[in-house]
Amino acid sequence: MHRRSTPFLLLLGVGCGDGAEGGSSWRVEVDTLASGAVRVVNVPPAEGASPTLVAEEELRIGTVYGPGPASFGLIRSLAVLPDGRIAVADGQAEEVRLFGRDGAHLRTFGGEGAGPGELRGSQGVHVDHEGLLRVAEQGNARLSVFDPDGGFVRSHPLRLHSYGGRGPWRAVMDSVGRTLVASSGQYGEGRFWRMLRVYDPGMRQVDSIPYDEYTETITTGDPDGAWRIPLGRGGWTFRGVPFYNVPRETMDPSGDFWSSAAGTPGLEIARWSPAGDTSLVFESRRPAVAVTPSERDSAIAAVQKSLESVPNPRVLDYSRIPSTKPPLHGLSLDDRGRVWVRLTAPGEDSTVYDIFDRSGRHAATALVPAAVDAWIPPLVRGDTLWAVVTDAMEVQHVIRAALRPSADVDA
Repeated sequence: MHRRSTPFLLLLGVGCGDGAEGGSSWRVEVDTLASGAVRVVNVPPAEGASPTLVAEEELRIGTVYGPGPASFGLIRSLAVLPDGRIAVADGQAEEVRLFGRDGAHLRTFGGEGAGPGELRGSQGVHVDHEGLLRVAEQGNARLSVFDPDGGFVRSHPLRLHSYGGRGPWRAVMDSVGRTLVASSGQYGEGRFWRMLRVYDPGMRQVDSIPYDEYTETITTGDPDGAWRIPLGRGGWTFRGVPFYNVPRETMDPSGDFWSSAAGTPGLEIARWSPAGDTSLVFESRRPAVAVTPSERDSAIAAVQKSLESVPNPRVLDYSRIPSTKPPLHGLSLDDRGRVWVRLTAPGEDSTVYDIFDRSGRHAATALVPAAVDAWIPPLVRGDTLWAVVTDAMEVQHVIRAALRPSADVDA
């Protein structure tokens, strides 16, 4: 969801970005909207926006061949403990594997099952305010807690109303131990909403804040960015519109959301509260990249091939395919609350992020010389980045990298 504000009324100022990495050369324009929200427009230099930071790999965990804790099946997320130890949640093995700062395997928790300390349908791992590891389990309808030094501690009943196909459970923990979950489900008779669910430190739900009703989307017509395909007997499936600018969303520990606008050729991101209004909208004026005729033809062919097994598929309106490519492919936050906007589509050999500070100003552009897994956002603390990357064989690895000024790396 992206809550749009009305056009601006007053120009507040124009200046240059002041990122912590030595300053951004982007031009910044700041406006006030009629709603009272601030609107920030970031304009890149005329000569183009080259990376100002480069991630230099310091550690890699993973192996292509053979068994062992460094052989990953399906990583769902990473968690980094305050002392630098790395917890890796493998959804295929239903395990959480703990590695030291040097990459050495320390211990493994979990294993497939429903008993205490076992996992089923695990949705990633988080570090809570006490330094414990929390794993939400869709299959067991609970949240299991592990001490990184001592193993299984306890579990809490927890129904996962929303869970990721490959990515992690969408939850954050605030400074007092509450868990905030971006969720969805029925709210009111016959109505369906996206909502923020709030749990106390004992995982008892204390609040539910609905913010976006999607009842009509799941019952009638084509949703934005997709075609509804009838399967007979009342069943449906969906096919995404190629190159549609899918909305992205992330949440910070305060409960605020950061969401990108859907279906637009440009990059526009809003910060808003489910219980309130939009407080900030920022844009990037990077030039849009056109979809070539051959790319469009290939995308249509792929959609048609995917429908070969569907009996009597409907005729699709391919005029809905945009003429430009999506301006972003992911959103995440670092430990300073800065917004990392993934510019690179999945499948590329390297990954580029534009970084914006909490005021919406461009702070830096970071290059990770590896294919970061598009389902799992990187973790960034200070000048250190952890990420799940894939090699040419699409095997997952975990890396730790130092973020250094590009001028120092080039030198």
